[in-house]
Amino acid sequence: MSEVAQARALAAGLPRLLLAAERLAHVVAAGVHGRRRAGAGEAFWQFRDFQEGDEARRIDWRRSASGNRLLLREREAQVPALCLVRLDDTKSMRFASKDGLPTKWERAALLLLALSCLLLEAGERVALAGVTAPMAGRAGLPKLAQALAAGGTAKAEPKARCVVFGDFLEPAPVFGTAPGGAVMQVLDPAECDFPYTGRVVFEGFGAPVEAARADGWAAAYKARLAAQKAAVVAAAQRSGQTPLFHRTDAPPAVALAALYQALRQV
Repeated sequence: MSEVAQARALAAGLPRLLLAAERLAHVVAAGVHGRRRAGAGEAFWQFRDFQEGDEARRIDWRRSASGNRLLLREREAQVPALCLVRLDDTKSMRFASKDGLPTKWERAALLLLALSCLLLEAGERVALAGVTAPMAGRAGLPKLAQALAAGGTAKAEPKARCVVFGDFLEPAPVFGTAPGGAVMQVLDPAECDFPYTGRVVFEGFGAPVEAARADGWAAAYKARLAAQKAAVVAAAQRSGQTPLFHRTDAPPAVALAALYQALRQV
């Protein structure tokens, strides 16, 4: 598929992807306990200006009446006021080993948007790292999805917490220097299990590679994959990120819950 056709297909699938992300976020939100929310007598730590996409019910009308600006109360929370998100858009992310499985990009995009939905609904601001401005409120989610489908990718800003999604199959993954974020490695089950036997031609990511007896490659392949996963964990921990792992044949709600809990523990 050409890049133009791929972009059109992504754009056409945005409404379905957004709906799935919102449903997934609501499933996980129902099972998350203990988040600190606004309440009677709870202290807040700052005011900020009302922005497009913010909910009117969050305006502090008494404080706003003393000036000519609409002000919102930023309440104490267990996740940061701003969270950057990033999806590594490498060619290998378009892989799915069989029909019925999402590509790694599709699953990562679902998790990214569902996490963004959770954070936005909790009053946080979210930005696609290096691509969009910080967005607030649920109105920001479609804009984030459009930027993602347009192929916008960039490295995380150096002093902002970031959540990065990708397969990280490159030799030396490098993540941001700001601590407190997370790294979600997304792999296809065939990449994890190497279920191939007999003669197999591997193609799609460069020159085709033929294996006369693919099962003879399994041990070496799994050892190399284990080393690469260990490198991802080490790189994440060096930069103060929480390393997480997800297979595309596993329930996305489990991955999203683990990711959200990791952010809340900071």
